[in-house]
Amino acid sequence: MSGVIRSELLRAVSGLSILAVYLVAVLMPTFVLFSDGSRFALDGLDAGAATARLLEPLAWSVVSAAFVGAYPVTREYYYGSMDRTLTAVGFRRAFRGKLVAGVLIALALAGVVFLLWTLAISLLLARHGLALVFTAEAWRIIAGAVAGVVLGALIGGAIGWITRNYYATAIIVLVFPMALEFALLRTAPEVARFSPGMAIAALSVPEYQGRLLAFASALGIGVAWAIGLVALAAVRGRRSVA
Repeated sequence: MSGVIRSELLRAVSGLSILAVYLVAVLMPTFVLFSDGSRFALDGLDAGAATARLLEPLAWSVVSAAFVGAYPVTREYYYGSMDRTLTAVGFRRAFRGKLVAGVLIALALAGVVFLLWTLAISLLLARHGLALVFTAEAWRIIAGAVAGVVLGALIGGAIGWITRNYYATAIIVLVFPMALEFALLRTAPEVARFSPGMAIAALSVPEYQGRLLAFASALGIGVAWAIGLVALAAVRGRRSVA
């Protein structure tokens, strides 16, 4: 399994195709930031509250992490090389190795995105005469986002193994949250809060605008989604190579 992980980590820093993954890594936080103009209304807020508000979009890094976590799987199906990999290392090692590698790559990209995001919002805060101040709430948002990245990468990797198709996976992990989950969050939050993306986002921003789950409930639902999909992917994968 360690060989599969090393191979995937090497691929993550090579080739032009990975640029699309890097782009997606910043897509969701940026989308969330600009989809809700209220986050730019910083008048009357102190530096700590303003910093926390501008960090909130990082909660939706879970969506980018799902795409990144799926990429080690979907890339091989896209190029038709998965059969060779399974023949060389076996399904069990490939399955576990690619899931672990997906999580590590997603965490690395998230770290870079978090740093760039912090730099960007510090400049925005400076325009309002405020400084970047990390309060307990800000650290909670970041910690929740990191946990969300781990669960999101596992879910994305599982979906990649289930669909075994690059485009189908991209639609499920990117288009579904952006087109459906966000729409439901506005029109039917009682339904949206139990979807994987919104449940995991609540780890970072629990009870956001009164629409998301509390932290404990979000953790339970998010872990349940991850375990369920990984288990389904493992069963489907074993049957496909039997």
